[in-house]
Amino acid sequence: MNGIFEPLSGSNLSPFDIFLLALYACTSLGIGLYASKRKSDSDFMIAGRKIGIIGFVTSVVASYIGGAALVAYSAYVYRFGMSAFAVFIGTAIGFLVFIPYGIKLRKFSGEKQFYTLSDWFYFKFNKPVGLFSAIILLIVYSGMLLNQFIAGSSLLAHISGWSYETGLLMSAALIVTYLLAGGFRSVIRTDIFQYFVLLVIIIMIASVIFQDDKKDFTMELVDFSRMNIGMTIAFTGFGIFIIFQSAEYWQRVYGARSNRIVRDGFILSAIFTVITGIAITIVGLAAHSHLPGIEAKDAFAKGLTLLLPRKLLGASLIMIFAAIMSAADTQIFVLASSVAVDWYDKLSGKKSNDRRRMLITRIGIISVSFLSCLGAFFLRDLVAVIIFITGIGFTLIPASVASFHWNISSRAALASFISGIAYVFVLIGIALFQSNPMEFFKDKADLAILSIVVSALTLVIVNFFTKNES
Repeated sequence: MNGIFEPLSGSNLSPFDIFLLALYACTSLGIGLYASKRKSDSDFMIAGRKIGIIGFVTSVVASYIGGAALVAYSAYVYRFGMSAFAVFIGTAIGFLVFIPYGIKLRKFSGEKQFYTLSDWFYFKFNKPVGLFSAIILLIVYSGMLLNQFIAGSSLLAHISGWSYETGLLMSAALIVTYLLAGGFRSVIRTDIFQYFVLLVIIIMIASVIFQDDKKDFTMELVDFSRMNIGMTIAFTGFGIFIIFQSAEYWQRVYGARSNRIVRDGFILSAIFTVITGIAITIVGLAAHSHLPGIEAKDAFAKGLTLLLPRKLLGASLIMIFAAIMSAADTQIFVLASSVAVDWYDKLSGKKSNDRRRMLITRIGIISVSFLSCLGAFFLRDLVAVIIFITGIGFTLIPASVASFHWNISSRAALASFISGIAYVFVLIGIALFQSNPMEFFKDKADLAILSIVVSALTLVIVNFFTKNES
């Protein structure tokens, strides 16, 4: 009987671990395919605008805590200590701050039939601004999806003993299958299951690590030598402002059944984000205590391998699969629906409907998934890519926030996008002249998000001179 718990030859996995993984994969696939039954075209694109409280909360938090988040946040905790926990506090605050904006968005989304974040920019400004915002989001979400596959596949390979390519292809194939069938409705339904699995397992893992290592962990918790005031402020600011450029949260608002769902959903999402963040922080701090000197990006994988008992290996792999799939399916759908709505609808000049959007979105799902998998085969540096896409994405935020409060000219909004992107590329240019460009870029992560300041200043100045065009 003990044989089913012993690793197979050439693998770290036992037959029981493989059974658990197969059960998880089949359950996720079954939920996703079931969600496609008796669906309308509107269900595929925006879940019929009937998302309830459980679907809203689990989908919001699951899309935040993906495979890339497990690796990146653990790496930041390993590198900067408790400073990095500020990102979870900031995100929780951001969800609360976004509530009145979300309620207003939901009103307009029903009247104007919004599907994407760029729909707001097309509505508030002109076609060039909407198109430029779609280009920025295309870059940002392509990078995010690439990171999701890189991080998740690396974790799966490290812990399971599989090849990197095996983990990549397995997770991508599962996601594409249920997305093609059920679209956004499948995203919401599978996120409910995947987040509960992720939450239970990561809390269980953190509890095991904490119980076995109370003394060292307490020392790490009160060790502020690695804390950096600038990074703490940057992490908090990142968490607060990221909501305003995150298309997945806007889509959840568009699909919510009522304003109460939006309000209560973001309050609960804030709570569960902090809870999940505490568990990830425990793993990062424990890795720093026991594995000093390793690369920060390996903190989560090596921390789990060293600190967890053998019997929890299968559970940790399921958690990683849940993290990858719950975030990657969202990012694939954001990109694919943007192709259908922001590019095909707006640029073709043809009157569209949900049936045509569904067809274009399905083509987008296949194309985006293939290109991201291809990119993940060749690009492996996770943290540098995250910093780059964060800087690019933050250029949207000033115009996004200001558009709710003031009359902003289209020229000012466009100038703010361009100036912020130019700033990020100036940073990259400076990094290229350093002895180690990647390390310089990573160490100056707090500078990347200052693109929001550059964009905001440009917005104010240009709008002052073009306010008559507002």
